[in-house]
Amino acid sequence: MIGNIGTYYNVVLLLGFFISLIVGAAIYSRQAKNKINAAWFLVSIFASLWSIFYFLTINTDNREVSFTLVKIANILAIFITLTWVYFINIFLDIYKQKKYKIQFWFVFLISMGAVILNFAPRFIKDMVPKYIFTYYVDPDIGYYIYTIFLISIIGYGLILLFNFNKKLTGVKGTQIKYITIASVMGFVGGCNVFLLAFNIFFPPYLLILFTTFPLAIVYAITRYHLFDIKIITTELLSVALWILLISKLFFTADLQDFILNIIILLGSIFVGILLIRSIGREIEQREKIEKLAKDIEKAYEAEKLAKEKIDAVRVEDEALLSSIGEGVVAIDREGKVTFINRAAEQMLYLKSEEAVGRLYQEILKMETEKGEAVAKEKDPLNLALSSGKKVITAVAKGTADIIYFYVRKDGTKFPSAITVAPVILNGKTIGAVDVFRDITVERQIDKSKTEFVSLASHQLRTPLSAIKWYSEIILGGKAGKLKPKQQEYLEQVYKGNERMIKLINVMLNISRLEAGKVKITLAPLSLKELLENIIAEQQVDILKKKHKFTFECPNDLPKITTDSELIRMVFQNLISNAIKYTQDKGKIDCKVEKKDNSILFSVHDNGIGIPEDQQKKIFGKLFRADNAFSHDPQGNGLGLYAAKMTVENLGGKTWFESKADKGTTFYVELPIK
Repeated sequence: MIGNIGTYYNVVLLLGFFISLIVGAAIYSRQAKNKINAAWFLVSIFASLWSIFYFLTINTDNREVSFTLVKIANILAIFITLTWVYFINIFLDIYKQKKYKIQFWFVFLISMGAVILNFAPRFIKDMVPKYIFTYYVDPDIGYYIYTIFLISIIGYGLILLFNFNKKLTGVKGTQIKYITIASVMGFVGGCNVFLLAFNIFFPPYLLILFTTFPLAIVYAITRYHLFDIKIITTELLSVALWILLISKLFFTADLQDFILNIIILLGSIFVGILLIRSIGREIEQREKIEKLAKDIEKAYEAEKLAKEKIDAVRVEDEALLSSIGEGVVAIDREGKVTFINRAAEQMLYLKSEEAVGRLYQEILKMETEKGEAVAKEKDPLNLALSSGKKVITAVAKGTADIIYFYVRKDGTKFPSAITVAPVILNGKTIGAVDVFRDITVERQIDKSKTEFVSLASHQLRTPLSAIKWYSEIILGGKAGKLKPKQQEYLEQVYKGNERMIKLINVMLNISRLEAGKVKITLAPLSLKELLENIIAEQQVDILKKKHKFTFECPNDLPKITTDSELIRMVFQNLISNAIKYTQDKGKIDCKVEKKDNSILFSVHDNGIGIPEDQQKKIFGKLFRADNAFSHDPQGNGLGLYAAKMTVENLGGKTWFESKADKGTTFYVELPIK
């Protein structure tokens, strides 16, 4: 019985040596650069060395040698626990965190203290016979402290595993659970050897648990794809077979059998290598397939999540667009309606299902105020699609742009303020969004305002005319001689009254233009004579500001058919503005030339110019640029507004080019007939 127990210990320890060594080497050889593999390789090496030295300790017949062997085994036991804690840190990916770095170095110091204890005077009293062993430890105080250190290190590692087992879930959490169970089994088996040392009669039968500790850890991890269990098992079986065949060579007496065994050994080595390589390729392919499957799954999940987000945003956007008060119609690049909100449905007397999928021209019928269909080249949606630029239509009557009317399903129409923005993706226009509102009420208010201004202007003309007439009588001395101061004050009254009369006249002209009540009297007109007269009238101001003024006009310029009074007002305004908004000693060039069937007038100055950010508003009613107001506070912001309306009523067009502090050029193009 005693002999059988001794054989059990020897076999278990030798198995532990080979298993730990082969498993560690197999794992390390697969991925040497992998930190987890490298850390486990260290644990395996120290476990295999401890097994062989413990085997030697219990089998030696020399007392002095047993002393040395047991100390080496004790030191190796410390390094098993230290490298095991290091493996845990690597596996949990906490080795770079400051907190765990400090803890590991503390464990390292305790380990070194336990190593040093092995050389202390009162570490082991003696090596004495115990149980079936010839020599076994008779501990002293140092051995007790050493054991406490060892158990403390093991306890710290298990606490780390328990803590992270609570925090982590999924595959990682399951791996930690199995590593914890395997570690408890291994250290229970390993620590079993200490009980007999402390005279607790429980022989180290559990040593088999320590022997299987490396296999348990590897299984626990490989069960969840950290190491390759298939290739490790193949390598273990192959190496075991090679060791068996090599050992058989030493017990072969016959030459023929010896040669046969060598051939079998070489064949098994060749087949084993091929098998390992084959399984390696299989695992590599499996890993690629698994990675591809995971990537596909991630891509699918990402696509699904993105689609859900897009759907959520789309629903939110549609709800937002449906709830706003202005009409919204979206079209694609083909001009088909893709969306219409509730407000647009109500304004056009349409249902969404009647509009979506149809061409916008079928549901968004546009007309001018005169009932004429809007030409394709002036259609805001078509302009936005073709140009890729935002289009904004006019709101007030009398401005340069057309006021568009949308025709309802029942044939009635309403004036609209329209803003069309192109939808651009990757530099290409893929659709457009039309936002519009009914401006019927605004037009009614504007009409009432225009009528009021016209009425007020008419009423103001009578007293202003009376002031002018009486001022002229008094200034002419017909009411008696005036004192110098009285003369000065009365002249100021007269000039102020003249400015007021001019303003009233402009306001009356604008109200007539906006109401469409301007009477246009067409007759042949020589622009050269008209402009020479206007320039002559402005000579006082030109000389006063010391401008260099040039006028260029061909002698054979044909006459144009237009209203002389209205066009005179336009040219007076543009030329007087050039004089007024050019600093003293400036340069003004006035030019007229024939262009096909039209006459082009231009007046260029090197004055204050118009700021770029305000140029779009320059023809607006009552608008004055900031630099114009600071240059001359007396302006009213109506001159250019009236000029543009007048030119367009006469069938022409006007525009300008300008740079702040560089000057401005205004153009007027009029048809000859």
